[in-house]
Amino acid sequence: MTECLASLPQVPYDYPADRKNWSGIALVGEAPGADEVRQGRPFCGRSGQLLNAILARAGLDRPQCLVANVFRYQPPGNKVGLFFLSRRAAQTQGISLADKFGAFAGSWCRADYAPEIDHLAASLAELKPSIIVALGRTPLWALTGENGLLDKVGKSLPCRLLTGCSVIPTYHPSFILRGNWGLQENWRAHLEMARRMGRS
Repeated sequence: MTECLASLPQVPYDYPADRKNWSGIALVGEAPGADEVRQGRPFCGRSGQLLNAILARAGLDRPQCLVANVFRYQPPGNKVGLFFLSRRAAQTQGISLADKFGAFAGSWCRADYAPEIDHLAASLAELKPSIIVALGRTPLWALTGENGLLDKVGKSLPCRLLTGCSVIPTYHPSFILRGNWGLQENWRAHLEMARRMGRS
């Protein structure tokens, strides 16, 4: 059974405290979890606490960044797969797909959730960040059209949602929390790269 968008809890973006004098860095995750829904802001649970700690180590001030998610809605069970379907499943269920965004790991974004990506694109166009950090494979795909996160972490890729802007893919904090603690220094280095590429 598919979920109606209107029935899912929504969490807005965290915009920079000072939109005129901000870092020029956007941090984009996948979708909010239960803690984010309770507190009404992205990255405020365990993943958010870890993200805050690594941002500080990288010399970044979170209130001076845009903090967003590809999807502002919490999927049941925190499974972002809700937002995607294979062509066969979509045809069987009579659900339209957003072909314009291309395939994500063999599936396509459901058309009823595609406005979330359009909303992200509009927000990026308004703020015009210098650099965007993709926290995980879902934002890597949404921002660049690329798949295969682990082959691309720490590289600079063109953003398809904002012409002239670059994306640095890196790990989602939940990936680090799942026992990949040895990658923290690489993760910090990716964020330091973003800091150097952002506005001074």
